[in-house]
Amino acid sequence: MDTVTEHAALKHALSELDAQLATSAERGPGARRRLEPLVEALRTPAAAFLRPELEQRLARHVTADDSFARDRIAHVLAGACGAAALPALLSARASDRNDDGDTLELDVLELFGAWPETALKLSLDYAASSDPGMRRVGLWGLCVIDSVGINYFGLVADAAFDPDPGVRADAMSSLGTLFGTGDPSRAQAILITGTSDTAPEVRRAAVTALWGAPEGTVDVLVARTCDDDRGVRYWAAWALSRSTVPQARAALERLTADEDPDVRDTARRALAPPTGWP
Repeated sequence: MDTVTEHAALKHALSELDAQLATSAERGPGARRRLEPLVEALRTPAAAFLRPELEQRLARHVTADDSFARDRIAHVLAGACGAAALPALLSARASDRNDDGDTLELDVLELFGAWPETALKLSLDYAASSDPGMRRVGLWGLCVIDSVGINYFGLVADAAFDPDPGVRADAMSSLGTLFGTGDPSRAQAILITGTSDTAPEVRRAAVTALWGAPEGTVDVLVARTCDDDRGVRYWAAWALSRSTVPQARAALERLTADEDPDVRDTARRALAPPTGWP
């Protein structure tokens, strides 16, 4: 097949995929399987010439909050363009956050594994971006690349004091994972500071990250059981579930009468025998 004919066939396949994605009837059971032949036909380096069109579609589906169409196009873009697809996919992740648990992040991770140098450069660039969403993506990328915090712990630790609360919350969450073992004492100190942050989302992330931390953090967590934010109280109860320290148990007992039903339920489950807590 000559190049002109091949390009025409690929453009036709993309048009057909567009038509299928625009039909709500195609979103039911088995939709992914039905679309797979079209998606796979476009996941070829020969389709790299379609990159501008694919990137436009990806951005449009992200704006429309259409995760089904977004993931089909992201999968095509990753397969057709390889490392060149990373900027568009990372931008999509900045807007999407992958809260629907779909496959966009899997494609990004696959590209990170195949092109680690490109992934690192982009992650460092985005971590220094003026846009908070891109800073969050950059920090996420650094934590993927440097999973135990050997090389980039300092950048993530500094982000815990970023002007944007979303960036600070992400940094707190990262410091509570294996990444925090890059400097455990500093990670714990930052998390403790984060429990008093002015933004509730940052306090929630810091409190959650302290789950399973040494008993020396119990007093910090107990203080958060009186937080104005019900989410902070909820995660404080969850974080205290393993503690046998008397003040922790007393705080949990008090939370069993909390005004929020989810907080009450979490406190009761935390106080139940070990078999009663998953």
